[in-house]
Amino acid sequence: MTKLLLVLLMMSTASFARTVLFDEYREEIKQMTLDGHRPLTSYSQSRKYVMQNIHLDQDHKGYFVRDVYCLIQYRERISPNTMPDHTKINIEHTWPQSRFNRSESRSYQKADLHHLYPTNSRANSTRGNHYFNQFKNGQVLSHECQASSVGTISQTGARGFEPPEEHKGNVARALFYFALRYNMRIPAYEEFFLRQWHLIDPVDSDELARNDFIETVQGNRNPFIDDPDLAQLIEDF
Repeated sequence: MTKLLLVLLMMSTASFARTVLFDEYREEIKQMTLDGHRPLTSYSQSRKYVMQNIHLDQDHKGYFVRDVYCLIQYRERISPNTMPDHTKINIEHTWPQSRFNRSESRSYQKADLHHLYPTNSRANSTRGNHYFNQFKNGQVLSHECQASSVGTISQTGARGFEPPEEHKGNVARALFYFALRYNMRIPAYEEFFLRQWHLIDPVDSDELARNDFIETVQGNRNPFIDDPDLAQLIEDF
C-alpha cells in the first residue's frame, strides 16, 4: 500500500470515527430533551402559561408583558387571570408551524413552551415563517418596532428576519432544542448566525427561570440553557 493510500485511509477512518462520535453526542443530547417530557397538547393552555406566568411581570404601575421582538410593554388586559388582545400581542412559534415535522405530533410541537414567546402581533406576522439571519443594512419593522429588522438572505434571495440583540441567544437555544427534540434540521446559513448568537447573548437569570417553570408544567428542560457548551458537541444542527 502506498503512503498516499495509507494517509487517505487514515483520514477516512478518522473522519468516520468523528462522524460517529458526533452522532452519538446528538442522540445523547436529544435524550435530554425527552427525559421527563410530558407533552402539552392544549395550545390554549400554553398561551396562558406564556402570558399569565412565564412572561408576566409587575411594577408600580401594575402587570405587564414585554414582547421579545419590539421590546414593548403591554399592560391592557394583562394579569394572572386575563389574556391580552391577540391583535396587539400574540404568541410566536420560534420554529414556525409551517415547518413542523410531519412525522411528529403537531399538537406537541405547537404547544411546546420551549419555543413560545410573546410578540407584537404585527412583528409576529412580519416574521411569518422566514428564517433568522443577520443584516448589515436591514430594514426596521416600523417606527413602533425598531428593535427587529428584515432583509434578504444572500444565500437564497429569500426574506429573512433579525430579532433584537437581547433575544438572539434565546432564539438560538430554542431552535437548537426544537431541532433535536423533533428530529428537524436547521439550514447551514441560519445555523451560522445562531451559533454566533448563542455565544454573544449568553443565558441570563430570566432564561434560567423560564426553563425552571417550563419543567414544572411539561417535565423537560432545554439542555442548551443548562449547559451552553453542549452546542459545541453538535457538528450540524
